[in-house]
Amino acid sequence: MSRALTFERVVRELSTQHFAILCTVDQNGRPDSAGVSYGAWAREDALMLYVMTRRHLRKARNIADNPEVSLVVPLQRRVLRFVPPATIQLHGRAEVLDWSDVQGTNVFRGFWMGRQILGAYEESRRAGETRVCFLKITLDPVVRSYGVGHSVWNLRRHMAGGADTVRLGGDSA
Repeated sequence: MSRALTFERVVRELSTQHFAILCTVDQNGRPDSAGVSYGAWAREDALMLYVMTRRHLRKARNIADNPEVSLVVPLQRRVLRFVPPATIQLHGRAEVLDWSDVQGTNVFRGFWMGRQILGAYEESRRAGETRVCFLKITLDPVVRSYGVGHSVWNLRRHMAGGADTVRLGGDSA
């Protein structure tokens, strides 16, 4: 039995997970990937992710040159941990923001790991680090997933049935 993928479900999953693989492209067109901790912010017509990093790191430099990004969010299984995770696949445009961005700070204050990251970066800023920044990722309206809300046993028999698409605002894509 599968539960239909909805925008609300995507927001719920993104709000409870805080790890993603962020993919950027460098000046030469070569792809690059990095694991990141993120915080989600959503309303009816927008979905954004915030990542805290430093400006000199490859992901921030790549975004400064080319704001197009993609992300894969693995959804950890509670049972059958040896089975590959369900995933949410996202595309969007990122921008580099100052470390003092109010919305980014508020998003990171909203979850335990975010508070730890904020605290560590605040400490490094006090020690003279000036390259701390947020990456604000405004997500495209079409979100794809695989295996979200689908039984592993059903996916064994019908693997293609695990792919879903949802549109921002709740319309099926």
